[in-house]
Amino acid sequence: MNMKRFGLLVAVPLLLLVGCGEADELKTTATDTEEVAEMEASAPEESTSENEDIQESELGTNKIYMKNKALTITETMGPIQFAIDKVQTSRLTVAEAYSDSFDGQEEVTVVAMNMIVENTVDETMSFHPNQATLVTSTGEQVSSDLWFSDDVGGEFLGKVKKEGNVLFFVKAKPEELTDLKVVIDGPFDEQFDKVAEERYEYTIDVSK
Repeated sequence: MNMKRFGLLVAVPLLLLVGCGEADELKTTATDTEEVAEMEASAPEESTSENEDIQESELGTNKIYMKNKALTITETMGPIQFAIDKVQTSRLTVAEAYSDSFDGQEEVTVVAMNMIVENTVDETMSFHPNQATLVTSTGEQVSSDLWFSDDVGGEFLGKVKKEGNVLFFVKAKPEELTDLKVVIDGPFDEQFDKVAEERYEYTIDVSK
């Protein structure tokens, strides 16, 4: 468990698609911004090659395959406003020291989606897009990885907004993926009553 917890510190700056706020560049490469400097402080041994699409860290080597920062998936789910505005796929060659964190797999494909969730009412709502299911064009069905994903789900105690990355790990190589279906259960209130549709599905093109 300690190994996996330490891996999180390295994996977050390595795999994050984009942070909150005004940043509009994928945070997969080192820049001179204070934000990236702070991340490097928590993972000092991470480095980036001259090719901006390859990152090296103690977790392994991560090669970006495709990224789309202009997705326009938006949905009004009762009082919840939901959006997916970015997607990225990459291939991670796992360092031997972190093999246990990926069930012994030497390589995994990482699918990262930036999700934005906002509760527009004062009442408490519960919504868990960080527990989404992914179905790939190659026939895999996987759940999101809660350990490495950002906390963009749970209770929204009034007019709360959350934004972050939800990560999925699949066996197929990025170039084998053409589209992805994301399945998310709808939100509910404090009485566990649905406040919108029971389930939502979105198809995302990840071909290069």
